[in-house]
Amino acid sequence: MECAAMKNGIDWETLLELYLAERRPRPATAETYTKAVKRWVAETNLERIGEIDRSDVVHWRNKILDRARPETWNKYRRHLRALMNYAVECGWVENNPFAQVPPARTGNRLKKTVDLRVIEQAMKKLDSDPELLPPSWFWTMVIRALFYTGVRRRQIVELRWGDVNLMEGTWLIRTETSKTRREWILPLAPSVCDDLESLYQRTEERLGHPPPRHHQVYNVTLFHSGYKGRRMNENQVSGAFQRLSKIVGEPITPHRLRHTMATLLARQGDLRTLQEVLGHTNVQTTMGYVHPDVERMRTLIGSLPSLAW
Repeated sequence: MECAAMKNGIDWETLLELYLAERRPRPATAETYTKAVKRWVAETNLERIGEIDRSDVVHWRNKILDRARPETWNKYRRHLRALMNYAVECGWVENNPFAQVPPARTGNRLKKTVDLRVIEQAMKKLDSDPELLPPSWFWTMVIRALFYTGVRRRQIVELRWGDVNLMEGTWLIRTETSKTRREWILPLAPSVCDDLESLYQRTEERLGHPPPRHHQVYNVTLFHSGYKGRRMNENQVSGAFQRLSKIVGEPITPHRLRHTMATLLARQGDLRTLQEVLGHTNVQTTMGYVHPDVERMRTLIGSLPSLAW
């Protein structure tokens, strides 16, 4: 479709469709763009990109910041700014109002982690009552995999049997599942290797033949009829962890398990290796997991002289 033909009156839906067709982002990224557009249109009623000015964006930003964290606004802004930059390139609008409004200041918050006691409690509950979150053995494997590898939810979902090398005790993080578009080999803890061997056998029994290399490794739909579809998806993982959080009375999510693993390993001081494990392109990102040692700070403060009066 020619840019000139769209110059007058292009709407967000058309812009999104053309952008995704040309740029071809990952499905999860495309979904994020779609959600941002739907949120904008639903809350502003501004469907035509030529109708938007800086004051509209500022007004919407303030509404979001009144109800949500700064990171929420920054995420919407980032995606809508990219779409509008594309519109500017094509000549559909002259300027990008989302680029004119800066991101919100987020501060440097501590990473949200899960207490090891809570993780152990969750696994004990699943073991003692298989009906709490069936199939309990499967979700226990997922918890271990997330904790001992630090991978993201999408990487668990997208793992294929061809990525797993049980002889070497590794799996491959492919570029299409990596947030940073890079590929690396991830070593596996012995317990995760044991789980994968067991999971392979269970999958083979369910299929009636060895799973092909392109088949999904962690696929709950094979083992419980309550999960629809032929492949496990990210929403099913999130739903399971939401139910698990209610069971233990504490928030436990795939990303919190990643943060927990990274925070514990950061204490050992080998940030360069941890950077490789987590797949960060910049060690400064890995530095975010380095937290002050409260007891050492307490000792330091305790060395101050006593004040007598």
